Amino acid sequence: MGKSWRIGALGAALLGLAPPAMADPPVGTCGTAPLRGDRVALLIGNSAYNDWEWPSLKNAVNDIDHVCDAFAKAGIAPRIVRNADMASLDAALTRFAAEAAGAKSVILYYAGHGFEYGGRNWLVPMDAPPAARRADVEKRYLSIEAAVRRVVPDGAFTLVFVDACRTADPVVRIEDADVARGDAGSAPLGLLDIGQGAVFYSTAKGRPALDFAPVGSPVSPFAAAVVKELAIPGLEIGDYFKVVAREVYRRTHDMDLGPQQPFHYGSWFDDFYLVAPPELPAAAVAALPTPAASAASPAGTTRGAATPVIDPLGGIGLDRLAIEDEPLLIADVLSRHRAGELVALADGGHPLAQQLAGYMFSLGVGVKQDMARARAYLERSAEQGFPAGQTELAYLLLGSDPSAADKARAQTLYRAASDAGFSKAKTHLAYHLARGSFGPPDFAASRTLYAEAAAQGHPAAMFALTHFPDLRAANMARLRELADAGNPEGNHWLCEAQFDGKRLTGGAEDCAIAARAGFAGSRALLAHAYAKGEGVAADPKEAAHWARLARDLPELRQDQRDLVAGIGE
Repeated sequence: MGKSWRIGALGAALLGLAPPAMADPPVGTCGTAPLRGDRVALLIGNSAYNDWEWPSLKNAVNDIDHVCDAFAKAGIAPRIVRNADMASLDAALTRFAAEAAGAKSVILYYAGHGFEYGGRNWLVPMDAPPAARRADVEKRYLSIEAAVRRVVPDGAFTLVFVDACRTADPVVRIEDADVARGDAGSAPLGLLDIGQGAVFYSTAKGRPALDFAPVGSPVSPFAAAVVKELAIPGLEIGDYFKVVAREVYRRTHDMDLGPQQPFHYGSWFDDFYLVAPPELPAAAVAALPTPAASAASPAGTTRGAATPVIDPLGGIGLDRLAIEDEPLLIADVLSRHRAGELVALADGGHPLAQQLAGYMFSLGVGVKQDMARARAYLERSAEQGFPAGQTELAYLLLGSDPSAADKARAQTLYRAASDAGFSKAKTHLAYHLARGSFGPPDFAASRTLYAEAAAQGHPAAMFALTHFPDLRAANMARLRELADAGNPEGNHWLCEAQFDGKRLTGGAEDCAIAARAGFAGSRALLAHAYAKGEGVAADPKEAAHWARLARDLPELRQDQRDLVAGIGE
């Protein structure tokens, strides 16, 4: 209904799952000081609903206290509003707008009950009724869009976090709406139109947002992940969203109402960081002990003349490098090692650190983007015969309008890494051989390489093999195993595999799971399914919703852009 049924205090008690008694954290002073600087945040948490008209949400206020401390440490000046009625919210917005007048970025974070009505989204003040007439909605509830317009100065970057349920059951009853005759009733929180910026929902449309996970946690899984990943400096906001979403998914995968899948959308021209990337000199100063790791096996320990040196990256093997999404891998590494430490290892000759540093500098993940340094580190990693470095360098060489020499060298690098058994290189090389990137297409060699990569667990290779009739069933089963294990990439490729000839032949639920996880192609296919009524009931609003989210992602393929062209536009 609101932020959670089962996981709210009332729902847990009804199911006999009330959390153990826990003392509420003391309310601190965070969020009470005058705002300073050009990055500010307004944090609104409504917990103390009366448990009759509205289920109370034990952790909503805890959430904003938790987030407040993290934002303050990140240099974002916060203002907190706890358990506010409509008059208090109005006064808080007026005060915040005055204080934020010169801000360059404004964050609005809301934890509580919310709903959509009349094309706008509303948060629920403490004194709001569970039912209202159409004319009274604006008097009793606070429009999130209106709040954004009030507090965000012209030209400032807007970032909105919404931690609230988005289930289908009406949160507010519109008393004089005749839904049977086509009048609009209330609905789950929908898309916000905020201009330049981004919106980050704690859960997908139609899904609950858990108030705690596991049982007894003092904060929601969304707030916990927002704070945990904020400790990683230098994540561009899009990458930050990805790692927060993965963390929430992990925390809630085994919950009865899980998994919970946060998702984001928005439009912004320049990179935006909650925690800016560090300034790193060309040669890092504070280096970790640098093991002379071999190119064949960078993990483990190395033996010097006296004492073995523990490799700080020893837990990352080639099998993991071959199949894990790079932004998620980098975020995991940066949660344990500072960017400067990785660069110091790279400068000391560590081939894995060189490959990671090359990726980081090429895309500006954890550091400021610097293509010259990216190329230099990848060259050094590849020179040592490190397969992941060879693959990343080959990918960079083919990135934009490659010369004949670049293509020839990329092919050589892909073949070397493939011959070393690196599944990601096998998949890349198979794709280019089938495409004819290096000469006449070689479909037989492509199929062999895809089969080898799929056997090693590479999801994209499994998908490629579903196009061969004699291999389709086995590889669909492989992808299903990935999906059932909680990896939404499996759902994504199942969605793609079941879309044939511009018709979704099955797997709408796989498309939905992957769409909620942020896969651009799955969002486009789900939009198409809703528009055509294939695998799901036709729903123009849902079609427009997912088409817009798909088009917002730059990685959406052109054929899929064409597929959703005109939907919701």
